[in-house]
Amino acid sequence: MENRRTTPDLSPPIKLRGHTLLCLQGFRGEGYSPEFVSNMAAIHRMLNEDLDRQIEVIASPDTVCAACPHRQSSGCTLNGARSETEMVEQDHEVMRRLGLVAGDRLRYGDLLERIRKSVRGDDLPSICGNCRWLPLGHCRDAIDQLRNQGPSSCLSDVGDMNGKR
Repeated sequence: MENRRTTPDLSPPIKLRGHTLLCLQGFRGEGYSPEFVSNMAAIHRMLNEDLDRQIEVIASPDTVCAACPHRQSSGCTLNGARSETEMVEQDHEVMRRLGLVAGDRLRYGDLLERIRKSVRGDDLPSICGNCRWLPLGHCRDAIDQLRNQGPSSCLSDVGDMNGKR
């Protein structure tokens, strides 16, 4: 699963919400619309095939949200008017647990390692609130599987856990 580039990646970082980092772990091809599923599947595949891909962590609608039918100019409307506020709270809670702030950029593999070290499947109810996908158990199972893998070969050879190179 190790992926090392011989040339630098000059593509712009993928912008992902804090909570989306966890959603990606449990993604199993289900979603809010066919367009959403297609977009999420493409992002999921790209990241898992390229652990060196740079991610910018944000607390606002991201690349995954771009195809969501619940995205409006005000942000997420999935559960009504407070949805975006709830999503931002989830984003900040995930970032806090991972030792990140909005705007941090780091490799996807390094993010996986932070998730592995900092989040347990049992933490998800307190992070994810009333997420409709949580009862399926996919995210919990994926997070626990990631934790059980032990220290990851995803870590970069250079840089520290703050994503600085």
